[in-house]
Amino acid sequence: MAIKEKEVKIIQPKREKEQREILRVGAYCRVSTDSEDQQNSFFAQVKYYNDYIRQNENMQLIDIYADEGITGTELRKREEFKRMLKDAKNRKLDRILVKSVTRFARNSLECIESVRELTACGVSVFFENDNLDTQQMNSEMLLYIKSEFAQQESVSASRRMSTSIRMRMESGKYRMVSAPYGYSIEDGDLIISESEAENVKKVFELYLSGMGEIAIVKYMQTHDTNGIEWNMKRVAYMLKNERYIGDALLRKNYTPAVLPLRKRKNNGQEEMFLYKGAHEAIIPKAEYTAAQEIRRERKRKYVKQIGAKQFFQGKIFCRKCGWGYKKYIKGDSVYWKCGKKGMTTEKCHAPNLLDREIKVAFVRMFNTLKQNEKTIVGETILQLQALKAKVNGSNGAIGEIDEEMAVLSKQNSSYSDLFLKGVIDDVLYFEKTDRLKSRMSELRERRLKLVNEDEEEKCLERLRGVKRVLDKHEFLVKFDESLFDEIVDKIYIEQDGSLIFALKCELKLKIERKGCNYGK
Repeated sequence: MAIKEKEVKIIQPKREKEQREILRVGAYCRVSTDSEDQQNSFFAQVKYYNDYIRQNENMQLIDIYADEGITGTELRKREEFKRMLKDAKNRKLDRILVKSVTRFARNSLECIESVRELTACGVSVFFENDNLDTQQMNSEMLLYIKSEFAQQESVSASRRMSTSIRMRMESGKYRMVSAPYGYSIEDGDLIISESEAENVKKVFELYLSGMGEIAIVKYMQTHDTNGIEWNMKRVAYMLKNERYIGDALLRKNYTPAVLPLRKRKNNGQEEMFLYKGAHEAIIPKAEYTAAQEIRRERKRKYVKQIGAKQFFQGKIFCRKCGWGYKKYIKGDSVYWKCGKKGMTTEKCHAPNLLDREIKVAFVRMFNTLKQNEKTIVGETILQLQALKAKVNGSNGAIGEIDEEMAVLSKQNSSYSDLFLKGVIDDVLYFEKTDRLKSRMSELRERRLKLVNEDEEEKCLERLRGVKRVLDKHEFLVKFDESLFDEIVDKIYIEQDGSLIFALKCELKLKIERKGCNYGK
């Protein structure tokens, strides 16, 4: 029996984008703070990309992702860029338009990784000025070369600026750009401001007399007539600032000439420049030196007494005045009290809390949450899911807002042209453009609210996280530090001593004062 010859039919592949009649397009833009584009900001970009896409019948503008005044060397600071990547992962985009590689990223590694991430999601990127399309097979090599040039340009610019500043510091030609309290700037030089200088002298006088920083704050709040805000940060800044003896220590911070070009505190990594007698002194050197010795001695005593940073530091707040609670030690007892007490002339009657009582309250809160998990967590998840489903129906409004903003932007440009040509006077021009700006501002606020629709999803995920924590833990019999850190964001103290635990999933649970023995 003869074997019949097999017939092979080849079915050509079809990409998802080829199957789509209309490409879903997103546009990414990033303008520097000193760019002319920054003045027109978001609306000019909306107009440009709407006009661009109207010329292509197979394109639909989904969204514009605009990072304003943000460096291109560091992805973590570009929230809109990250939102664009998220939308790509969620299959909301087919293609991304961007002016150039330098607008997309100046870090070659992040540029390539981001493009690869988008490609894996089936999303291509077109760099208009570079005529570079990631759909092309050889695009990645060209993209790498372009991004390397952009990266080196950014690093070189940073190095040139740093070298220029360093040379001016070294030669003594550096001009001051900011003045500490007690001085003003005239032609780059520090000039004593007499009224402020008197306050500086008083701070040093009180400190050398034995008064602490908190007491100095209270004194200055009641005796200063200049009307500035007095707090511990301002007082500490004055006491350690060498400018008050006429010296100027330059380069306290520096920016390494390596990515991501992030400013760092100079702890000896780079040269510093001390200008002796740079300007007129407010405080005699002997008084300043004595103050520094007192500060060092008090710091040694504080470290010895307090020890390591306490677990609840920065977590507890007064519900009435909003001040954070601070830790104190009295004998063998550790307690917390509202930081406003002793810091201002205003009274705060929030109760003090013993450290151990906070821990007991947390145990009670967690057990209450676990006991009522279905009611508190489960029902909240269901309600949010329903709300999210309702909100998702409003996405189409974003496109309508973008179209209206594009029209308004075009109208604004038209009025500008008419004004420059002398067709309309300044009264009519400002009347028309002010209305347009007001409307565009209103539209942008509405747009941001719609864009933030994913907040419900974020909240849902946090709630699910809390549910997973509850499921893997039994009822508590004692305080658990890791568990506390995992689920609690803040604790608010009511005037009656009740504790409100604000969880990281945005739930709040109140534990009454019952059974607690608070300090006075």
